[in-house]
Amino acid sequence: MSKCKCGKLVVMVLCAVLFLAFTGPQALGESKFPSRPVNFFVPYPPGGFFDLITRPMAEYAGKALGKPFIVVNKAGASGTLAPSMLKSLPPDGYNISVNNINLYTMPPQQDVNFDPAKDFTYICRTVDSVVGIVVKADSPWHSLKDLVDYARANPGTIKYGTANPRGGLHFAMITIGLKGNVKWEMVPFMGGQLVVTALLGGHVQAISQGPEWVPHVEAGTLRLLAVLGEKRSKRFPNTPCLGELGYHVGPNTLGVVGPPGIPEDIVNILDTTLKKSLSDPTTLKIMDELVLYDMYLNHAQYTSWAMEQIAFYQKFVKEVGLAKP
Repeated sequence: MSKCKCGKLVVMVLCAVLFLAFTGPQALGESKFPSRPVNFFVPYPPGGFFDLITRPMAEYAGKALGKPFIVVNKAGASGTLAPSMLKSLPPDGYNISVNNINLYTMPPQQDVNFDPAKDFTYICRTVDSVVGIVVKADSPWHSLKDLVDYARANPGTIKYGTANPRGGLHFAMITIGLKGNVKWEMVPFMGGQLVVTALLGGHVQAISQGPEWVPHVEAGTLRLLAVLGEKRSKRFPNTPCLGELGYHVGPNTLGVVGPPGIPEDIVNILDTTLKKSLSDPTTLKIMDELVLYDMYLNHAQYTSWAMEQIAFYQKFVKEVGLAKP
């Protein structure tokens, strides 16, 4: 090889080395996810089980991936404020949100500015919560039948509270009411703790709510009449589930979603990390305290399940007369 050609080759190699030295790390740094903090939205106020279970998961994810996952409470519009905002954010994985079935139940009932079948990336399903129908311990109702019989004999006298006024917790009471020919009034609240406080204060006579009531039932100040679902709760094995009582209501599982179009590699990072967070001791401790159960589904499984839920609730809302005009 001539000296000229050899010299040119050396210059080319040196240029390539210099280019990689100055641009390679930056390019790698820019492609690595996450390279900055991630917003983890919660569609309900602080203190409820959405908030309490999201925080240890966010803490684990932040430590595992090297950048903080910041919990941001965006309460309002029956849990639809966060997804309404989320769908318009960049699909880069830096904005994600916990959600429940309100994502599927709200659109058939009222105008919302999102389509659950098109406007979200379904990252993974995470946990299910024990949902109960609860009354005060000094009330005269010792079973769900007692409450239903009283409500039937005294139309309009029973008010029940829920922080899920257009979702499965409300739908459970609608289902019971229709089957039992009961007329009772739903009182909506912005958070589970507010629902429990209202029951303790006598402002409502019953609640259909997530696990915020658990410590009060265990302390003996509230009484659990039934739990939602097709199986009894391991925590409350002597309390019947709605399935065995003849009422069939969908699950109240939580999941994590993001804006539509998040790249598959970033979805996989989030999915894998959040799955691992469910086995973290801190998360497991909170799950035990809140009586939450691991109901993990991966990205593909969760996407398929969500589409099934969307179809189910479109039909249910129409059948019970709650569909928007």
